[in-house]
Amino acid sequence: MLLCKRVRLGKFGEILVPLKVAIDEQLVLLADALVVLVNEKTGARRIVPGRNIVTDEGDKYYAQKACGETPDNDFNSLYLATAGPDPVGKSDNYGSFTVASGSEKAVATGYPKTNDSDSDNTGAGVDVITWKFEYATSDGPFSAITHSFISVASASGTDPILNSYKWASSWSKDDSTSCKVFANHTENGT
Repeated sequence: MLLCKRVRLGKFGEILVPLKVAIDEQLVLLADALVVLVNEKTGARRIVPGRNIVTDEGDKYYAQKACGETPDNDFNSLYLATAGPDPVGKSDNYGSFTVASGSEKAVATGYPKTNDSDSDNTGAGVDVITWKFEYATSDGPFSAITHSFISVASASGTDPILNSYKWASSWSKDDSTSCKVFANHTENGT
């Protein structure tokens, strides 16, 4: 079990920060994935930070896109998972996770993009590629989500994935809650 501290963000709700992260400000800066849960009946917000890693197949995807080539994989769908590798790794694939039934969600219109203007995305930037996925109240419910990843539509077996996320704490989405999931990939030039 991961111990967390609730940090109030004023009108923006609250964020659960793992105690390890709360103690080390440098680790807070490393959160490059974000879940924003909003209870549409009460307006209560919960923000869950996470870490994601671009896989080897993801590196190849970005290289092919940068060169104007058609990528080998059409990464376009997010999957939520109730279990997965810890830590997430460069060779992860669809089969590395226990996927929540019915959780596949296509990337939001206009994404991926740089310099994301969505005010919920605190990790946006001019050199950051943002992927956004939105779940309506009618999607789910999903319980005890610990991991997520981006893959191809209707993925299965050992299908490749672009990236994999590990959330700071597990989260759930019920029929009163909408959800946004952001993945931010910073281009470091290395």
